[in-house]
Order: sequence, then C-alpha cells, then structure tokens
Amino acid sequence: MKLIDKENIDFGLLLSQHGLSKTSFRKFLIELFYKTHHALSVDEIINNLSYQIDKVSIYRALNAFEKNGLIHKVPDKANLIKYALCKSECSSEKHLHNHAHLLCSICNETYCINDFKIPVVNEYKGFLINNLKVILEGSCVDCQQI
Repeated sequence: MKLIDKENIDFGLLLSQHGLSKTSFRKFLIELFYKTHHALSVDEIINNLSYQIDKVSIYRALNAFEKNGLIHKVPDKANLIKYALCKSECSSEKHLHNHAHLLCSICNETYCINDFKIPVVNEYKGFLINNLKVILEGSCVDCQQI
C-alpha cells in the first residue's frame, strides 16, 4: 500500500516505517495531521480528541514524530509552537524544510507553503547559514472567501 495516497494511508504501517510504536493515540494523531490542512497546536489536538489524555503523552508523541521525520515545528502569530506534517524527504537523520509558512491574519492558522521558491543561502558576508525561515503574513484561501 502506498503511503502517499492520502485517501488510503495505513497509519499503523506509516508509524512502523518511522520506527514508532502503533498505539491507538499515535494512529489518531498522525491521521489528524493528514486530515488537517494547517498546523496544529497542542490545544487544537486536545480539542479534536473524543477522550482525555494527559499533555505529557501528547508532547511525548509529538517529540517522537518530530524526531522520526513525520512532523516539524512551525511558527505561530502568538509565538506558540504548532506542528505540521513533513514532506516525504524528511527522515530521522535530517529534516528538509526549505519552504515558507503563511500566517493568516484572520483565522490565525499557520500553513506550509511548499511551492514558494526560497533561495539557497549557505553564507552571507562571512556568516554561515544553517537554517532559513520565510514567514508570509496575509489571509488564507478560506478567509478570502468570507
């Protein structure tokens, strides 16, 4: 089964392929990321749960997902940490996040903009550049239709 086909993903297999245990919460969590088109905060994850789970377990799962190349941290207008799905190029050895993030000024959601062209910069006037972040602020497609 192809994991790229978002309609028929075997989330247990996806977790196993990333070296993660297949608990019911982890399956729910990775499925939530695939069904959501914007980054998620811990509070948004909690609001989507139909049962109670402690925040320590949520953070533990998020840290494991990030460490194993499934999700990455993204910016938020309120300086909260949100998480979004990684592209298929990420792995436990290296995250490749050469994309911009759009912060919607209306709904306050954060979106990964994967097709935005970001220049490759390794050094600038003697500085070595390890990471380049591009933040776009404006309104998302859904908020423009309101």
